[in-house]
Amino acid sequence: MNRPRGRPVAGIAPDAILTAALELLGTAGIDGFTMRALAGRIGVTPMAIYHHFGDRDGLIAAMADRVYATVREPAGGAPRARIEGLLLAYHAEVLRHPDLTLLILSRPRAFPEQARRITEAIARLLGGMGMTPRQSHLWVGILVDFTHGAAIAGALASKGEASAVHEAYDFGDALGELLRGLAG
Repeated sequence: MNRPRGRPVAGIAPDAILTAALELLGTAGIDGFTMRALAGRIGVTPMAIYHHFGDRDGLIAAMADRVYATVREPAGGAPRARIEGLLLAYHAEVLRHPDLTLLILSRPRAFPEQARRITEAIARLLGGMGMTPRQSHLWVGILVDFTHGAAIAGALASKGEASAVHEAYDFGDALGELLRGLAG
């Protein structure tokens, strides 16, 4: 390509890059998700992508922010029910994009703002249930890690890459049971 390095290409908007990046990650997996492969897919130099997102971590965070932007806590109800609704919505997005979650977990600098928003909402709701900040911090980790693990296991099971135990696993039922135990 004879385009100047790092300059945006006319007609290639960040949103189009994010769409192509999510498609590439979904089809090629983590190993096939490279800046060079993405650039080839959309017909630009890798530097054009860096121009929009700064670096690979910036791109990954932007992808996650786009995916998780739709995850919202229910507007009403008791804190436990709102946590459940929020985690069910988050689980659905992690299940749709398990490789994105694995990328984020392997690259802490890529932690997206939307994930921070979700964890802060859970912490706030746990505080509303009377938990101390320390308890809330521990339970945020437990609930988010449980959600990640269940979604990644579910995604692997749907690809035939996990045991039958995970195929019969119902996240909503298990989350409800966990939260009922939490409420006490």
